[in-house]
Amino acid sequence: MTNTSESTELALRLLRQLTETVEQLSGLSDDDLAFPTEHGCAMNGGVRRLLVHNAEHDRMHAGAVSTARYTAKQMQESPLSHLTRDLIFQRAELVGQLLHMDDSLLDAKAPNDEWSIREHVEHVLYWENNSMSQVASEMKSQAGSAAAGGLG
Repeated sequence: MTNTSESTELALRLLRQLTETVEQLSGLSDDDLAFPTEHGCAMNGGVRRLLVHNAEHDRMHAGAVSTARYTAKQMQESPLSHLTRDLIFQRAELVGQLLHMDDSLLDAKAPNDEWSIREHVEHVLYWENNSMSQVASEMKSQAGSAAAGGLG
């Protein structure tokens, strides 16, 4: 990626932080939700309340960002922004399905499905990487051709 905007950098920081949080949560069990914490955001509750707070906190701030964009008449109209947001939502759904799943299910297949859970995930990982790498290569090649053609 070239010349990434500050707002994109903030979005990427949020995604990286979420990855770190999911890594931490993957080490917990349902019983750990009752663990008491003194963190103020838990509002005198345990880990469960802290996580509920954090989700609501994100929702609240997403609303504030949306309102600020609306007020500035800079609503998110870009088709690319909407497609990227949809990709993030759908990936979150897939990730959520894998969390706290017993590894013995990775090779399980749904009824009438030829692929296992593992195969579905590997397929998504492979083809996303493959498709995005190809697009990047094609765009780089076209940009190089355009630059070379412009020199003559």
